[in-house]
Formats: sequence, structure tokens, C-alpha cells
Amino acid sequence: MIFLKMDDGSAILLSVIILLVIIALSVGCYFLIKRNLRKEKEANAIIVDEAISKKQMETSIRHYIKKVKQFGALSLLYVDIDGFTELNNVFGKETCDELLKEVARRIIRKMPYKTSICQYDGDEFLIFIKDEDNKKNLSSFATSLIDVLSNPYQIINDESISITVSIGMVSYPQAGSTYEELIGNLELTTYVSKRNGGDRFTDYYASIKSEETDNMLYYKEVKNAIKNGEFDLFYQPIFDLKERVLFGCECLMRWLIPGGGMRNPNEFLNILEQSGDIKWVGTWGLEKMIKTHDKLQEEFPTIPLKFSLNLSTKQLLDPNLANDFIDIAKKNNAKPENYMLEITDFRTLERIAGVRTNIHKLRDFGFNVAVDGFDIDGQSVEEIKRSPVDVIKLGRSFVKDIDNNFNKEKNLEILAKFAFDNNKMIISEGIETPEVASYVKENEVMFGQGYLFSKPISEEEFSEYIATRRYLTPLNEIAQYEDEAKLNGTLKKKKTSDSSSNTVTVSTTTNQLPSDIKPE
Repeated sequence: MIFLKMDDGSAILLSVIILLVIIALSVGCYFLIKRNLRKEKEANAIIVDEAISKKQMETSIRHYIKKVKQFGALSLLYVDIDGFTELNNVFGKETCDELLKEVARRIIRKMPYKTSICQYDGDEFLIFIKDEDNKKNLSSFATSLIDVLSNPYQIINDESISITVSIGMVSYPQAGSTYEELIGNLELTTYVSKRNGGDRFTDYYASIKSEETDNMLYYKEVKNAIKNGEFDLFYQPIFDLKERVLFGCECLMRWLIPGGGMRNPNEFLNILEQSGDIKWVGTWGLEKMIKTHDKLQEEFPTIPLKFSLNLSTKQLLDPNLANDFIDIAKKNNAKPENYMLEITDFRTLERIAGVRTNIHKLRDFGFNVAVDGFDIDGQSVEEIKRSPVDVIKLGRSFVKDIDNNFNKEKNLEILAKFAFDNNKMIISEGIETPEVASYVKENEVMFGQGYLFSKPISEEEFSEYIATRRYLTPLNEIAQYEDEAKLNGTLKKKKTSDSSSNTVTVSTTTNQLPSDIKPE
């Protein structure tokens, strides 16, 4: 009846709307059905002939609990490959699928009687052992799995792959009387193994729920953030203060929360280090940095840019770090001299052979190594002379109180001469005012970064920052400050001794860029 009250145009419009609604519902139903079919397929998938499907495993455990009730015993083990996301990125899905099959075969060869296995979720395996809750036997089994799974895998020609695993263990009924309770506590024990660095197993204990649940939920949140691509790099400009030009930037990791908001590394870096995902951070960060650098250099070919990326001590302890970085650079046709790798605790270079090996490999390939947050004191200045570094980044403590820096200035004078004589570079962080910028220049530090120039900004914002020459404003503010200070006789001069002193006074620019990273 409604169509009788409408003109032809309104009736046609309503018909079109109804048709569009029907199409939208049909498409939605199609994708819903497709998703359910995919989930059903995954639940019934069997990775190797000797395994069972995830659906069969759940059914088997539920039936067994129902059958034995409180009088029986069973144990579950969860085997999770450490750093599997990174393996996928490096070797590809096809190779990693073959790796998973070989992992399953090795587990099966070690499994005791009355044991089942399924691929539970991607790189994770669930093992179900009937009539077993003996802690000694389970610990022995878990240890044997860790050992056999750590042996290299010859999946591809002329190259072996080595892995470690994190294992969680629970037993019925101590860790739960239902399937859901057992699986929940199994995830918790596996998380603890991951959190403690992987390559180990954790058995259920009474207080684990109260101690670790919140931590595990945050860990899962971080893992989902990696999976969903919520991490990104932000860029803080670095300037040549003498030439008054943009030199490059430091690349800083940020977690972008869906719907708005952002988390800084101090909120999630510890979790990434504990879970082993810090390795992913390094390789992902390097590749992202290279691609952004190439994109911006193509966009601004007349501005040579040098990018810098932070590395933690945990990353440097990875024996494969240098080789992985070199492979990524080669794969992306990157010129390593365009990139600096920043290390916070440079003293580890002297103490740990594996770290030194990584550093020397990276430098030999062409990367520049920078010490980040360098604190100027006599001991540090002497130690840095023995370290294999190309760039020294002064910590914010140097510019925190420029009126009371006499001792630091004397040590910096020695450091600056060393840098000049050995073709190294010095950068000051934490520059927030024109006065501070002028001060670091007076102390022969000709490169700087800080909020005076810009906070860390996204790739798009950094591109706009360069295109609009927004950096000219703070550079002009520095020049204006220096002109006014000279006119008023208030320019803060470096406190140096006269020629009769035993102290060497450096009057030239002492931190020229190393020849291999000098702007064109």
C-alpha cells in the first residue's frame, strides 16, 4: 500500500535502498559463512599423519575428564616456538610450514605411551598425556623436548634453522577440573616461560594465577598489537648546528592504540624483551627505517638524510643480530653508511664477547655505531676511547644545568679533541631552547636534537616538516638569540684555561662527520 502513496521517483529510490540492504546482508552472510568454514577447517586440520585435529583434541580431553572424574590423572603440555613471527618474515611461510611439520615429528618421536598431539594455534602444539601427573616424569619429558627441538633444522638448501621453545605444563585436577580451567592455566604457564626468556618449561603452581594473570593479559595485548600492525616508527630530527641544515633523524618505536592514543617504549619494551619479540622489533624496525629513508630520499633528493635506530643490550646479545641486519640491508639494497645503530650501555661492549662480535660485524659492513645517552665524566671519556663507536650522543644531563657544567666542560674538551683526532662525531640530545643550542655549539658540539626542533613525529608529519621547511624557525631563533647575546655581551662562553694551562683548548670544530657519512 505504501507504494500507492508514492510518486514513481520515491518508489524507485525505496526499491534501490531495499535492494542495497539485501545485497549487503547477502555479502555479510557470505563472509560469515566463509569465516566459519575456515575456522572449522583449521579446527580439523592435521599437520602430520600421527597428529590429531584441534577439534578432536578438545573432544578427547573433555571426554576423558568426564570419564575419570576426580579419580583419574592427565597432563597437558603446550609447546610454543620462540620468535616464530620473525622466522616467517625471514624464511617465508612455505619454509616455516615445513619447519612446523618437522617440529611435530620430533615431538611425536619423544612422546610416551597414551599421548596425543595437535597443532593448537599456528606455531603452537598441545600435547595430551593420559594417566600421568608425576612431576619428575613430566619435567624429564619437557627437558627432552627442549633439547631435541633445539637441534638445527635443514629445511632449505645450504642453510639450517635453529629454534628454541617455551613450554607450559598443567595436570588434572591440581590445575583445574574442567577443560577451560586447564587451558587457561596452560596459557599462563607458557607465558611465564616466554616472559623468562624462552627455551625453558614452567609447571603450574598454586599462586601463578594471582601473580601472573595481569601480566599475561598485557603480554597478549602486545602480541596482538604486533599481529595487527599497531607498532610504528616516529622520527625526531637531528641538525647540523654549524651549517644550519637538517642532518637526519632518530627513529623511535611507538605503539599506536586503535581509536587514538599512543604508548611509549618504556610501557612495553620490557614485555618485548621478556617474550623474545625484541628480536622482531630490531629486524622490523631496521626494515621500516630503510623503507622510510628511501621514500624520503626519493621525495627530497637534495637533502642527504642519515637515520638512527636504537638497539637494546638484549638485542645485541642475539648471536644472529649482525647477520640478520646485514641480510635485511642487502635485501633492500640499502647503503649502510646512511644508518646509525644506537647503543645505550656501551660498557657491555667491553664485557661481552658476543656483543663485541655483533658490533664489529655491523661496522665492518658499513653501519655506523653510536653510543646513546653518554654521560660525561673522566672514567667514561677514557672508556669510550677504547670502544668501537663512530658517534657519541651526549645524554640530557649535559644540558640540564649549563650554569654548573665546569667539570663536564673540561671532560668534553678532552672528548672533543679525541673525536676530532679519530674522525668521530658528537651529538647533543635534549636541546629545548636557543640558549642551550648556542651553548653546545660553544662547546664544539655541532650536531643536536631536541624539542626545540621537534618532538618525535610520524612519517607523514616528518615529510611535511621537511617539505614546509618548518625547521627554519628554530634555526632562526638560535641565530637571533646569538646575535642578541653578542650585542648585549651575554653570550655564554666556554670556560677554558689560558695558554699557560696544561689543558688543551680546542678552537676548531672538533666533531667533523666521519668521512663515510659526511653530507654531500
